[in-house]
Amino acid sequence: MSKILVIDDDKKILELVYEVLMREGYDVETKEYIENINIAEFEKFDLILLDIMMPVFDGFEILKKIKCIISCPVIFLSAKSSEDAKVKGLMEGADDYITKPFSIKELVARIKVALRRNTNIKEDKVEVDGLVFDLNTNSIALDNKTIILTKNEFRICKILVQNQGQTFSKDMLYDFLYDLDTDTQLRTITEYIYSIRKKFKRFEKDPIKTVWGIGYRWCID
Repeated sequence: MSKILVIDDDKKILELVYEVLMREGYDVETKEYIENINIAEFEKFDLILLDIMMPVFDGFEILKKIKCIISCPVIFLSAKSSEDAKVKGLMEGADDYITKPFSIKELVARIKVALRRNTNIKEDKVEVDGLVFDLNTNSIALDNKTIILTKNEFRICKILVQNQGQTFSKDMLYDFLYDLDTDTQLRTITEYIYSIRKKFKRFEKDPIKTVWGIGYRWCID
């Protein structure tokens, strides 16, 4: 059963979409808005329906924040029907764009297409630089030996691997891992990086490079 998250500040739309998708056999969770963007809360879904105009964080801000780490399709729901709005939505990284008011049949059809397409391309295991990332068990294997990482260590590796060539500052990594309201200190990122490097060193690998004054990036020589 696919799990779908619907985010929209219009309660009537939330109720309608919830009832329709539940009848279609989906596991549905709804939110009127996102107060804190916690990546962990988005990782458990197979598809996200996302309104654009919302309080606190709009759809573009949410998508920009989560797209680097989640692999599920994101479909924008918006009252903006102009071609420019649709192009912007797709260029920002959305997999589809549905304008309001929408047909229930069209909504369900587009969701089914997005889920089917994602199932066809989704890989449970990804090999990068001789390392096999198991996205189901959050583990990394090298020469049939498992590198044991904590949940956050794996997520840091996953973020860096999925964005090879991009340098992430400590602040960016911190924002990916934690809520705005957390009491966790920024220095924990440095501690995670040190721990990851220590674990990889046993296999004579050094995948995380420091870009002095900027942050970290993934690179195995």
